[in-house]
Formats: sequence, structure tokens, C-alpha cells
Amino acid sequence: MDFFEHGGRIGKNIRYDFSANINPLGLPEGVSEALRESLCQAVRYPEAESLSLREAIAGEWGTDAGGVVCTNGASELIYAAVRALRPAAGLLLSPTFSEYERAFLSVGCPVRYYPLKRENGFAVDEDFLDFLEKQETGSLLFLCNPNNPTGSCVEPSLMERILRLTARRGLWLAVDEAFLAFSGEYGRRSMRRYYKEYENLLVLNAFTKLYAMPGLRLGYGVCESREVIRRLMLQLPAWNVSVPAQAAGLEALKEKVYAEKTVVYVAEEREFLVAGLKKASGLIRRIYPPMANYIFLEALPGLDRLLEDRGIAVRSCENYRQLRAGDYRIAVRSRRENEALLQAIYEEEAAWQKI
Repeated sequence: MDFFEHGGRIGKNIRYDFSANINPLGLPEGVSEALRESLCQAVRYPEAESLSLREAIAGEWGTDAGGVVCTNGASELIYAAVRALRPAAGLLLSPTFSEYERAFLSVGCPVRYYPLKRENGFAVDEDFLDFLEKQETGSLLFLCNPNNPTGSCVEPSLMERILRLTARRGLWLAVDEAFLAFSGEYGRRSMRRYYKEYENLLVLNAFTKLYAMPGLRLGYGVCESREVIRRLMLQLPAWNVSVPAQAAGLEALKEKVYAEKTVVYVAEEREFLVAGLKKASGLIRRIYPPMANYIFLEALPGLDRLLEDRGIAVRSCENYRQLRAGDYRIAVRSRRENEALLQAIYEEEAAWQKI
């Protein structure tokens, strides 16, 4: 089994892709225009350290460019963090996004897992604090919030305790907020209000999900420690972010109305999709409360293959640690796409009940 396989890998016969968690509203028009204009600058090298984009992000965070690093997707930042911080051990939830583990393994770093409990809805609980207390100083914890693929968020009060504990114990904490905007509770849950207090905290984000531009590869990190940012940048090649990606990022930061519209739209479609899935109780066994632009659920094993025959791709999660056949992640898409998915599931359920 390949633990490092991702969604979004679809064949020619797929009409509807629910396996990749991308904004269903598509690329903002302003970003599309900025991309077209940026092609005229493709004959020149990009800013070597993405200074203009770093300054723009810093303005959003109330800091300066020295506290920001831009990368070729958040994945590049994950690998750079592991190389720059040289952790004593890697600390991970299980299940979670597989690139964290892969980054640790790429440098021979031992990995320790905290198994999330199915009976608790895969939520991070207070026992996690006991796990952290036992870890070696200098270890690096990646927290995906909301977690991928389960869609659950760490409760803010517990996150504060995690922050204090990691700082006291000398642990690095990297919080990945790539999906947090979709929760509708960004202000209450983001590390933006804490990062200046904790120099052991690195906040990761990406333009990929919210602005529907995974093909451009653009991520960033924010940290109060200028030494950490310096070490991260030493791990990156010059010109790691292309001219089009920098232009798209600068324009995307201006798209406030688009971002607000996205949060409302995804919330409405998520509610519609959950309600529709609950009607297929023969095939869909359990739906976990979603906090992102995807839904994690338990269904009849083989549902992905049945849907694939109908031109629909969903993400089987059986290759994640702690998960099994019948665990699926389904992206929230447009109303038309969501209706097509539900109709296919209803038809498969009707056929299954006749067996």
C-alpha cells in the first residue's frame, strides 16, 4: 500500500473530481488577469526571495517581510522546515497529511505517532498533552488544522495548551492552516493571534485551496523568530517561486470579496451535501462533522470503484495510517456537481438494496 498517494489523480473517463479539495468557485477573475499579464515578464527572472509578496503577506499578518517565507507550494515549506530545524524526532497525528511523514523520512528522522481514536471522531483530545510531555526536546510537531483527511479542528482552548506546552518543553510546532479559511471560524481558530508570543511556532498556509490554483504552487510560512525564517530560506533555491505564481499571490491577497463569498458558498454546499448523504444510509454508514471543504465518512467498501464507473472520483483513505477500506474523503463542489454525486450514490444504493 502506498501511504504517500494523493487525491486529484484521475483518468480520462472522470467527469466529476471529488478527490481533490479545491475551491469550487474556481480561480478569481482578478488572479486570472494577473496571470495573463505576468506572462509578459516570463523572459525575466522572478524576485529571488519573493520580497514584494512577502511584504504583502506580512502586511496581512501585522509583521514585516523578515517574518515571512514564500515557497513553491506548502509542501516545499514542509520539507524545508524539517531540514532547517533538524528535529530530534518528528511528531504526527495518525491519520494526517502524508507529506509530513515523508519529509521526516527523507532525512532519516524518527517519527512518533499519536493515534486518533475513531470512537472519538478522530478528534485531538487531552491525552495528546501527555503524549507531548514525553517527547524529546527539539522534536517537531506538525498539526494540520483542520486535519486532512478527517476534517476535524483542534478546539481553541486545547490549542492554547498545546502552544504553552510545546514552548515550555522546547518542541517546535508547525501548524498547517491550508484549509482553515473554509471552516468559517478562521478568526477564532487561526494561530495569527498567537505567533508573536511563541518563537517555536511556524504557521503554514497555501494559496492552493482557497484560490483554486494548485498548478501554480504557492505557499508561505510566518514565524516570529527571524532566525527560523533565515534557516528556512537557506534551504530554498533561488527563484523558487515563479513570476506567474508571485503575481497570482499578490492579486489573490486583494480578493477579499471572493474569499468571503467562498466561505459562505462552501458552507451552504457542505450542508447540502451532508444532508443528501444522510439519505443514503444503506451505503453511507457514518459522516464525521466537517470543518473544511471536504467531508470524511465511512461507507460500503468499494464505493469509490462504483462511482468511478459512473465518471466520479472520490478519495479512498484506506492508505492513511489508522484508516481502512470504506473510509472516504469527498470534496465539496458546486451544486451541479454535488447533485450529480448524490444521484449516483442514490442509484447505487437502490441497486445494492436489490441484491
